[in-house]
Amino acid sequence: MNLDLSNPDGTGTFTITAIGQKNDTMTVFMEGKVEGYGFVTLTHEYKHASRGDCGERSGGTVIGTAEAILEEGNTVSTPHMGTFSRDGSKMKVFFADYVTNGDQNFVRFEVDLLEKQSSVSFWSLK
Repeated sequence: MNLDLSNPDGTGTFTITAIGQKNDTMTVFMEGKVEGYGFVTLTHEYKHASRGDCGERSGGTVIGTAEAILEEGNTVSTPHMGTFSRDGSKMKVFFADYVTNGDQNFVRFEVDLLEKQSSVSFWSLK
């Protein structure tokens, strides 16, 4: 399967509603609208990994969950697990998800911690 990363199957925007920090883990809460999924809330935990020549807090792993209220009122949810890189206040996050309606997607988030905004793009894996 080839993914054309210049042509996502859907996009969305999120507002960061809260950020917490404990040791090497940052927790981010977001909400927003995503094409095909309606209103989405999510929580991501970013665990920083300092390795070799990588800078301090320059990347690591992400885990989390999302729940969507679809346009017709039903709800779906999905776990998230992947990786991220960070350059100052900007992060790029990548993972695959498995939505409770059977959808599977490759997902890319671009997060701006200072602006408290995020954009998401996804590509269907089916």
